[in-house]
Amino acid sequence: MGLVKQNSWHKFLLMFISNQSLISIIISHPIFTKISHLWRELVKENCHGAIYLNEENLANTTNIRNKGQKFHSFQLFISEELQCLLIVEKQINELYYQITITLETEEILDFLEISQSELSISNEELTTIKTVLHRKKNHHIIKQNFIFSLLKILTEPLELQESYINEHYQSQPIEVILRNKIAQERIIRQVTQQIQQDLDPLIIVKMTIEQVQSLLQLDRLLVYQINVPVKGKSENNISFIDTVTYEAKASNVIPSVLNFNEESCFHNNQEFQKKYLEGYTLVIDNIHESNMDICLKMMMEKLEIKAKVAIPIIVKNQLWGLLIAHQCFTIRKWKNSEIKFLKNIAEYLSLAIYQYNSYQKLEEQKNLLEQQIEKKAKQLQDALVVAQIAHQSKTEFLGSISHELRTPLTCIIGLSGTLLHWSKEKKRENLSPEKQVRYLQIIQDSGRKLLQLINNMLDFADLEAGKSLLYIERISLENLSKFVYISGLEIARNQGIKVRLDYQVSPELDLFYADEERLYQILLNLVDNAIKFTPSGGQVIIRVMRNQHQAIFQVEDTGIGIDKKQIPLLFTEFQQLENYRSRSYSGTGLGLALTKHLVELHGGMIEVESIIGSGSTFTVFLPNYEQKNSLKNECNQNVINQSKVNKTIAIICDDEEVGTFLCELLTAADYQVIWLVDVQEAISRINLINPAIVILQQEQDISLTIAESIKSQADYPLYLIVIKDQIQGNEWENLVSSGIDEYLLKPLQPRIFLKKINQVINQHCCLED
Repeated sequence: MGLVKQNSWHKFLLMFISNQSLISIIISHPIFTKISHLWRELVKENCHGAIYLNEENLANTTNIRNKGQKFHSFQLFISEELQCLLIVEKQINELYYQITITLETEEILDFLEISQSELSISNEELTTIKTVLHRKKNHHIIKQNFIFSLLKILTEPLELQESYINEHYQSQPIEVILRNKIAQERIIRQVTQQIQQDLDPLIIVKMTIEQVQSLLQLDRLLVYQINVPVKGKSENNISFIDTVTYEAKASNVIPSVLNFNEESCFHNNQEFQKKYLEGYTLVIDNIHESNMDICLKMMMEKLEIKAKVAIPIIVKNQLWGLLIAHQCFTIRKWKNSEIKFLKNIAEYLSLAIYQYNSYQKLEEQKNLLEQQIEKKAKQLQDALVVAQIAHQSKTEFLGSISHELRTPLTCIIGLSGTLLHWSKEKKRENLSPEKQVRYLQIIQDSGRKLLQLINNMLDFADLEAGKSLLYIERISLENLSKFVYISGLEIARNQGIKVRLDYQVSPELDLFYADEERLYQILLNLVDNAIKFTPSGGQVIIRVMRNQHQAIFQVEDTGIGIDKKQIPLLFTEFQQLENYRSRSYSGTGLGLALTKHLVELHGGMIEVESIIGSGSTFTVFLPNYEQKNSLKNECNQNVINQSKVNKTIAIICDDEEVGTFLCELLTAADYQVIWLVDVQEAISRINLINPAIVILQQEQDISLTIAESIKSQADYPLYLIVIKDQIQGNEWENLVSSGIDEYLLKPLQPRIFLKKINQVINQHCCLED
């Protein structure tokens, strides 16, 4: 470097020496590493008589922070020729540090004063340090070399090397060159701080290109963004264009290109995009002398551009846009330092955009998570409300069922007690035969009511557990309707309510496929419900209609009616429209819920129409099952009564009460019954007896063992039925695997029991035919 250049450097360095405290700055991790290395080099070069301290010489940094002097770490070098202090105020993140460097004696002494109590050094060393610091010695050459080395490190991102000095020396003084470089460093530092503050990239990009345009004296500096989403006429119609989104101009004389988008030249040239993605930089000193694409060249001339630099802005390995510098009035010889500076700016802008995009994505994920949390919270809240309602409903159901059980039980116990007491009296004239019959009738009715109540609960439990099956068979709608009608008359007896049957089915459509027992249960529940809520003098109509594909059943009453708001609650289990403590009508809240389940089990639907004070109409639609879906094969029922049919039934039961009941019931139904108490005898004589059906009533394990033995001993297909108190879990699977064909639950209902026996005998008869 020549004499003039040395003098210029000398003047510049004197500016720092006159004010030896360098301001706090933010630096990157690589630069921080080099500066730390510079301090360690000082120790190596001045090992004799020099003192070096760092954070390892501190016993405790907490006390220092409490006194107001906060720092991350420090390095202090003291010698006769040079005293310098490096304080790392904080580590911003893994990439950046905020530091302060000072060469001023008073500042170093202040630092020692604050940290003296925590320094692990001897008093002799501390005295030596203070003595050296108070001496007034001038060693400008050593300080100049140190500052020069320091500046080379600090300006390294901007390539402050000797080649840079040589590039500018002929046209500008060294002070101007360094001042420009410091201005560039200030812009970089400012962008870094803005990124750390999570500012909107719109603000960062706008402020940065305005400052860079002014510093480099560019006619125009702009950002050409790739794939900018643009909404169409509808919200779902979104297109993407390449356009100028940011612009900074030297004056208003220069035409604006903001929002300019180029449709044909760059967008369709995939090779250019690929080159830019690989880091290509377009540098044109003179548009007219360049060999650029003719389309782009014509566009540049149209926009009156004489010189141009285009640098890619790459975000997450994707070409986000271009940072473009224009010279409009004259050509321009672009300097390497300017291009490198623009590259640095492009890199920092890409960092800002990437951080903003990451923040936006994080914000979206946070919003999505918050929405999911709110949704889950709402679901939990709804579930809690449902649970509370269910708990309240079940509480009311327990109260209701207690009331419903207590009333008939009171009648049964009271009247049976009266009859028992009367039977023991010597004088029995006080209780007439009519009263005895009436008491027995009340006891029987109460028992039936209890049985119906228990059956409803058991049926509902089976339906809820998915254990209920339909026994589809061909039935007569007329016979079923009459049976329901007669039962309705019995229910309405002595209540002053008229029950009427309106049968509208032609004889050719009378036969219908359904589960007769379940259909009877459906209609009887509806009739019972209608009678319950119809006052004396009212009327209940049972209406039956039929077309080719379905049967329609209506139960119409002239009762109190139902509020429209309460209709959705009708078919909810354990739900009643009145509180059980203050209600006027009996019931458990299971009847209509069970009815709806049974209708849906048939593949049908139920509807309600009601007017307050006028009455209600319940309509059931049931599809007609095809013959092939019937569980019962078509066979002439009269064949059962023929003598050739095997009507022998074996009962294996050790319960005398159950065995007696079964024997009497089956004998009355014209079946041949053999009651076996000894299990082993039953197994050994099974082929001799040759029963069509074997009925087991034993404990679970014994029933399974007997079933397996009987199936293995029998040399013909016989039907095994087991009588159980209840079926739980996978118990039915165990029964099937042991050879059991059917189960019946206690308490046995004679009508259902005999119907099942008839079905089995009928199937055997058809198979033999």
